[in-house]
Amino acid sequence: MIRVVLVGLVLVACSPDAEIRQSPGISDDAILIGSSSALTGHASFLGSQYTLGSKVWFNEVNAAGGIHGRRIDFLTYDDAYEPDKTVANSRQLIDEDRVFMLFDYVGTPTSVRIIDMVHDEGIPALGFLTGAETLRTPFRPNIFHIRASYYHEAEGAVAYFVDHLRFEKIAVMYQDDAFGLAVLAGVQLSMRRRGLEITAIDSFTRGSLELDRPIDTISNSAADAVIMVGTYSPLAKFIKGVHDAGHRPYFHTVSFVGSGAFGRAILKESVDRSQFDRIIVTQVVPSPYAEDLATVREYQAQLATHFPGETPNFVSLEGYVNARVLTRILSATGRNLSRERLRQTIEGMSQIDIGIGMPLAFGLFDHSGVDNIYYSRLGENGLFSVFDLPSRDELEHAVAR
Repeated sequence: MIRVVLVGLVLVACSPDAEIRQSPGISDDAILIGSSSALTGHASFLGSQYTLGSKVWFNEVNAAGGIHGRRIDFLTYDDAYEPDKTVANSRQLIDEDRVFMLFDYVGTPTSVRIIDMVHDEGIPALGFLTGAETLRTPFRPNIFHIRASYYHEAEGAVAYFVDHLRFEKIAVMYQDDAFGLAVLAGVQLSMRRRGLEITAIDSFTRGSLELDRPIDTISNSAADAVIMVGTYSPLAKFIKGVHDAGHRPYFHTVSFVGSGAFGRAILKESVDRSQFDRIIVTQVVPSPYAEDLATVREYQAQLATHFPGETPNFVSLEGYVNARVLTRILSATGRNLSRERLRQTIEGMSQIDIGIGMPLAFGLFDHSGVDNIYYSRLGENGLFSVFDLPSRDELEHAVAR
């Protein structure tokens, strides 16, 4: 008789309804997901716009009845781009709020601090606003990325400057933390593949605007191009400082900068407008004004509906794309939702059209959905626009300037 009771208990525990009850963050009518990001502080544009973009799509989905009858509840906490706060917020989300998964984390120094927590708790984490290799290598079974890595962005920058513009003197100025070191490592790898070394390297402290030393270092290096790593305010000030020192190189930074805020910061610093087309940002999503892409058109319309007055930008578009990918995954997983089923669904997704001009593909040991990047340059209006790699004639004209 005892054996019959035990078997009965096992059968109940393994039934679909029991599995749903055992999955944190899942109820009959809701799926609770959680985020820690920079909603205030010197990187606040990034966190606020990233999560806002996701909320645009979640609002659409919830208004239409949710996913298999469950609405998406998106709980967001502010960490001000401070790693210790990220850790505390994540513990709150996992232990007290009991979220189903983590979503839309912002930044490298913040995100790397939760790697062990994600592993120990066995909680899925998707959609990081960072391309740091530390979150990708070694393989992280519970961490999934939608965007391209910083290695891809660094390779794109070096390919543009060295392979297309024929520059050999490339300098790097980086934020001295995990973010800066991640991009620096990518640049070093890309340069060495071409038999080149970085001409000059200097750094600054995260959150600081003390840039005199790196301005002197880079200005005296005679670099043709400078790859910068940091947030928008110090990078804008750095460009202005290098120009004031009499040097006019090309400048590049990765997508994390937040192009909208970066453009405004450059305008505020009164950087020479004649040099705007030499300021390049690699992007991981298409232009937020790309009328030829269905997903971008829907993003524009839905942003205007749910957050009137907000301006389209690359960061909120990335958050929007993240949310669309997540709901696609949740829908494919089905009503009988669990963390393990979610992971299996993601790893089985291949060549999925998400309406941004390139397919999304994951695999059993490939947790990076999209590897492609876009190039953008600053226009006189302070906005970054996407461009294709220039022709040889255009290149020769650009270098002659």
